Amino acid sequence: MMSNLTLNDIEQNDDAAAIESLEPVMFSNEVYVFCADQDEAHRLDGALKKHHHEVTTFSDLEEFRSAILMHAPHAVVLDIDSAAGQQAKKAFAHRVVTTFPVIYISAEDQFSPRLEAVRDGAEGYFIKPLDIDALSARIDEQMSKNEVLGYRILVVDDDEMLASYYDAVLSSAGMHVSMITSPVEILDALKKFRPELILTDLNMPECNGIEMAKIIRQNNRYLNVPIVFLSSVSEMETQMSAIETGADDFLMKPIDPEKLISAIVSRAERYRNLRKQK
Repeated sequence: MMSNLTLNDIEQNDDAAAIESLEPVMFSNEVYVFCADQDEAHRLDGALKKHHHEVTTFSDLEEFRSAILMHAPHAVVLDIDSAAGQQAKKAFAHRVVTTFPVIYISAEDQFSPRLEAVRDGAEGYFIKPLDIDALSARIDEQMSKNEVLGYRILVVDDDEMLASYYDAVLSSAGMHVSMITSPVEILDALKKFRPELILTDLNMPECNGIEMAKIIRQNNRYLNVPIVFLSSVSEMETQMSAIETGADDFLMKPIDPEKLISAIVSRAERYRNLRKQK
């Protein structure tokens, strides 16, 4: 898993700097380049910028991991010819969902590493010395394919820090996220944002998640919009009450970022496909 930040870390950290680090960001147009060799990273940065790509380079694996979570790129170019590169490669291979293409570069022109790249889900494998024209063309091709993936997700949680955390995690997977911290704002948010899925906390003041879901379902326009509940409450009775409102899932906190992304993507994709059939 690329992220080394968990929900437990967020809930247990009251430091202001930690909160600021969770401010949500929009899906980036950048290409992230990871290369442990700083000189090689600098050369690749310059070459791709000449092809009009917005490029951010990384030589430190932890910085790269943090950037992936907090500010997702449109594509990643990953040099796998180092121990750190292999670590990053392994992390990408174990991701549940990756909504941006990952392209490997290497000096190894053998069948075995190429097969590994295919099995990892890499969208390209380029041999050094690099054909920058070909690499740039592949980046452009893969980025254009990904333009349609931005599911619209509405996050509802009275805890602004946690809401920002979910916002950042989902934004990192290429989703377009809107966030409200009070259920009272739900009707206005539905009209303005037209979400393809609502991710909501269960226990909130003024109006709990189940009550809010019932308000949403009063309007036929939103009968089929997926609603996913988040809660630390594990009682079966509470879960059944949520499901009876037409909820699509009930996720227990704390939830791993990859599992959250996977759950949201599958349900938002199903909703979008159903709308296309109508």
